[in-house]
Amino acid sequence: MSPVTDPEVLCPLCKVAADPQSLCCPSCREDLSALFRLRYAGRIDYNRALDALHAGDTATALFRLRSALAAEPDLDPARELLESLLVTE
Repeated sequence: MSPVTDPEVLCPLCKVAADPQSLCCPSCREDLSALFRLRYAGRIDYNRALDALHAGDTATALFRLRSALAAEPDLDPARELLESLLVTE
């Protein structure tokens, strides 16, 4: 499984896409990291689950995958990975 990427959040004031590196609006320099976290919580948890699996921590991976699906129920990669892990338990 590969990480889910392509985050994009618009600044609510300027309507400009935030810089993906700094998570700030390039126009007004407002910190938009909280908006990124809210919008992409499922994908963030999915990526953390992948990190946990690479580290051999299946329990944390399962927790993160369940959190990912709670935040973003249609996140198919998280669902597929969770199902495959539950089958092997």
